[in-house]
Amino acid sequence: MANARLVLPMLFGALCAGAGCGSDGPACGPGTVAANAACVPAADALTCGPGVTLVDGACTVVGDTQGAGAGETAGAGDGQATTDTLATNDTAVDASPTADLPACVPECGGRQCGDDGCGGSCGSCTTAAAPVCNAAGQCVAQCVPQCTGKDCGDDGCGASCGACASGLSCSTIGRCVPPSWTCPPAAYNGGFDACHCGCGAPDPDCKNPDNLVAGCTSLQSCDAAGACVDKVPKSWICAPTIYGALDSCDCGCGAKDPDCDLDLPLFGCKQGESCSADGTCKACKPSCAGKQCGADGCGGTCGLCSDPAKATCADGQCVDACKPTPVLCKTNACGSDGCGGSCGTCPAGNACSAGQCNAVVLPSAPTSCDGFCGSVAPAGCYCVPSCQAEGSCCSDFKTVCGCKPVCGTKKCGDDGCGGSCGACPGPAPFCGADGQCTATCDKKCTGKTCGPDGCGASCGTCPAGQPCSYNGQCIPAAWHCPKGYFGDGIACDCSCGASDPDCANPKLLVYGCPSGKDVCDAGGVCKVSFCNKQSDCGAKWCMGTYPAGGGWWKGTCGTPDALGIAPGQPCTANAQCASAACLQGSCATYCQNDADCLKVQRCLGMAIANPLSGKTIGIAGVCQGISGSAVTCASQAACPKGEICLGYADAATGKGKYLCATGSTGISASCIPGFPCADGKLCAALGTGGVCTVACPGGQADCPAASTCSPVLLFGSDFGLGQEPKVSACLPN
Repeated sequence: MANARLVLPMLFGALCAGAGCGSDGPACGPGTVAANAACVPAADALTCGPGVTLVDGACTVVGDTQGAGAGETAGAGDGQATTDTLATNDTAVDASPTADLPACVPECGGRQCGDDGCGGSCGSCTTAAAPVCNAAGQCVAQCVPQCTGKDCGDDGCGASCGACASGLSCSTIGRCVPPSWTCPPAAYNGGFDACHCGCGAPDPDCKNPDNLVAGCTSLQSCDAAGACVDKVPKSWICAPTIYGALDSCDCGCGAKDPDCDLDLPLFGCKQGESCSADGTCKACKPSCAGKQCGADGCGGTCGLCSDPAKATCADGQCVDACKPTPVLCKTNACGSDGCGGSCGTCPAGNACSAGQCNAVVLPSAPTSCDGFCGSVAPAGCYCVPSCQAEGSCCSDFKTVCGCKPVCGTKKCGDDGCGGSCGACPGPAPFCGADGQCTATCDKKCTGKTCGPDGCGASCGTCPAGQPCSYNGQCIPAAWHCPKGYFGDGIACDCSCGASDPDCANPKLLVYGCPSGKDVCDAGGVCKVSFCNKQSDCGAKWCMGTYPAGGGWWKGTCGTPDALGIAPGQPCTANAQCASAACLQGSCATYCQNDADCLKVQRCLGMAIANPLSGKTIGIAGVCQGISGSAVTCASQAACPKGEICLGYADAATGKGKYLCATGSTGISASCIPGFPCADGKLCAALGTGGVCTVACPGGQADCPAASTCSPVLLFGSDFGLGQEPKVSACLPN
């Protein structure tokens, strides 16, 4: 027994060597205590019998506490209990070697966190990069719900993808289906795949007449109850395969052929007859007035084109297929004209198919102009002609949104792509509105408030701080979108810091809001329901980044991208993140206070920067990981050893606040205001740039030599709050 007591604690210590046990021993569950690196019963949880005593949580024979092996028969000679009945806890306990085993052995092998199996813990997740403990006991990034393609069931993060409507149940793959549904769950209400019939219940996909019918034969259709029924009427006497076969109008078959509603050849009737509404042949009067060829409306013809020079029938006339205009080009917009030439070419981003130009589907990427010509791509680069002058175009702008110069008869002026159709030297030095050179100048100021008038003068000047756009509009100082977007007549550009004159035109699409169907208000803000935190959205997430007015940026409720990057992980564009919000290089989630965030995070105001200029244009309440204690500090001396007091913005009010975080003291490298320094210190605006420094909530005593404690704008600029976040910081003298 003595040897067992010495060996077992060492074994349990080895089992507890994983994460969570640590130098202070294991975290034991109820009714147990730590002894010799093992969880053993507590003193009040075990009662020992006569002649034995409780040592390190085990009942031990009296006198055997030194490991002398006296436990075999101690007390037997005087009638005391032997080691066969060493302990009682209502009943006698057998004194075999297992009597010294602890009540529970913690199981932490390979686990970083979570339950140890004994009511204790294998550790906790304390880093911002991996703050969540998963089912395998590993610390991982914030969980992203896996609800793509699911209506209901577990989202993989301990929550639900939704609840099924009355009468439907959740299948094993997370799709809501009727209890009587016998086909695969994914087939029910699957969208544009097919109308699944004969599955025990009606499929909502069958409401779309363009969907193919699956589960029935070619001679059957699907009825309202979801059952396959014969589509050929019983009165049909012709071959069933020709009923509604999209081949011809088959008449005289006992019932009307659906093909007779289409412009198809007539079969089954005599010359001079047509097919009536009941599917029977009736006398028909041919219609050939003014026609040399083509159908006569009664299954016959108005004539054939026998002249080799005019062998093609077009609109009832025999014509030359190529002269004066190729016949094919009357219906075709591109491709061969059948005469050795072409009916036309397609613009950039389109391809010719069956004589028609169709958009080419290009691989979608955050930095691509695919689908964003005339607007801004998800990554923040632009897809408008003015971006070339500003250097803000997406890399594939010219390929996807290419412009074809058009001058025609113009000898001067704009070619429609930012170029020129020519200059006007000599006695006619001016370019008129019609693109022709003239001796007198025609001022071009219609619809313009500033900029050149085309005659060496100006159409007007703008107030201080308001630049003039390329299309002659004075741009408000608060406008942070490309200058060419303002009043360009192409679209209502919302979320740009100021109202776009184009928004007065209800026919134009709205850009910069969650959906093209949204409306922009008089202040240039999207008329949508904004959210401040995840809990505002129920089972959805608070996603995206949109100006909500007053300098604040918020999100809208949406379904997170199951394949997107988890919050807290590095990113370069909004579209990469599960939350559709990439702020200062990390995927973010919105909040209003610390309770909205994970335990290792704090809810703080984060600067929103213009991707082109880097200037701060707003603030958002976002969950952020802080290395250190993150406790409030009123001076540098108030922070724990190894930490410094830093300035932050309050996520709810936008006012400055101070928290302790890991970092070094002193004033260091230059930086860009609005972005944090690499060592965690505050980037305080100084001249045209900034300097990495520490906060001084305690006054001058917090600052190093040759520096002064001064109030500074936390994000380096004003952006619409009225009273931007300010903190006290040490600035070099």
